Amino acid sequence: MKINFSSGGCSGESWELKLIDSGVVLESNPPQRNLRLSLKNEELCEAYITKELTFDITNLQVDGNRVQLNITNSGEGVLYGY
Repeated sequence: MKINFSSGGCSGESWELKLIDSGVVLESNPPQRNLRLSLKNEELCEAYITKELTFDITNLQVDGNRVQLNITNSGEGVLYGY
């Protein structure tokens, strides 16, 4: 999964990012999982930086062939088919 995001900082090189799963599978059709992107940013510069990261999400697969991924504060969901 590719995620584009932006934040203030100097270069973004020291940022620590994690894609965190709630660990709960919501029983619906398709099943759903709630995720959030965690950013630790201690850079004190005023530049506005945009990055794109790729996450391996194969561990989010559930029974069946798809799961809806809801990303907190993104306003969007992703239907992950496998």
